[in-house]
Amino acid sequence: MSKIVMEDKKMKTSIPTLDIDFEQYDPNNIDVWEEYIPIGNEKERLTMAIKSANLPYLIESEKGQGKTLLTHTICKENNVALISEPIGIGTKKSDLIGSKEINKDGTFFSLGLLPRAIEVANHFGHACLYGDEGSNQEHEIQQLWHSICDGRRSIVANGKQYKLNKGCKLSIIWTINPVTYAGVNSMTEALRSRFIGSVWGYPSNNDMSSVVDWTDIDEITIKNPLLTLAQDIYALKLKGDVEYALSIRDLVQFTHHFREIMVESKKPLETALNEVVMIKFSEPAERELIRLRIEDTFDVKL
Repeated sequence: MSKIVMEDKKMKTSIPTLDIDFEQYDPNNIDVWEEYIPIGNEKERLTMAIKSANLPYLIESEKGQGKTLLTHTICKENNVALISEPIGIGTKKSDLIGSKEINKDGTFFSLGLLPRAIEVANHFGHACLYGDEGSNQEHEIQQLWHSICDGRRSIVANGKQYKLNKGCKLSIIWTINPVTYAGVNSMTEALRSRFIGSVWGYPSNNDMSSVVDWTDIDEITIKNPLLTLAQDIYALKLKGDVEYALSIRDLVQFTHHFREIMVESKKPLETALNEVVMIKFSEPAERELIRLRIEDTFDVKL
């Protein structure tokens, strides 16, 4: 096939690509909504992974432990562009690779998450692609990540190979929930082999005590029983008696909500326990089990 024919064929199989709005990925525009308080060396480890960008980094942990906040914080502090979009059960090939779009100016190709991340990294010199709960993607969709997560650092979209430029960095961070979570897909062996990473264990009472603001929360009647309840519920989850465990996020919700209602509510403790803890359990048998555990731990009647 002649060169002219090959070039003509290429022109027919590709369409103009829509421009990327790089401003939305600018490190100056990264939202850090609250201070991240480290529990151990997790911030140091993730900072090293993002700054080096040598290998994709996987964090496996319970929900609500601040993985997203930490990633945003590190990118903001280190001037790293951030591409953060939801991925999960509904993620399609078009979401990751791209798709055709038709507007008043004609037909264009809108880059998906993966080639767009490469272009953002090439534009800024260093970018971080953050995939929250990545293992929720179907297995055949996870395969689309292979070439961007290994030495190729590239992806093909709209008949073009998007490749990381020499000297540019693309950090890839994935978070996943433990496989004990209901409805969680497994991460394929082929993809997991491309990652390094760490497992964040369930936080201890000391961990939760150190990262939650306990201002105006009585230690004897509320703080200590709440920490005990969290550990007891986690033990119930490990045994399969309940599907939900209280997270750091839940304890922060509790303290915020209790402070909001403690003046106006006649029973602020009972109200906060109902509206922050009990509401997390939708299955009647689980809810009854938690209700009894709460009443025993706090010496209250719900």
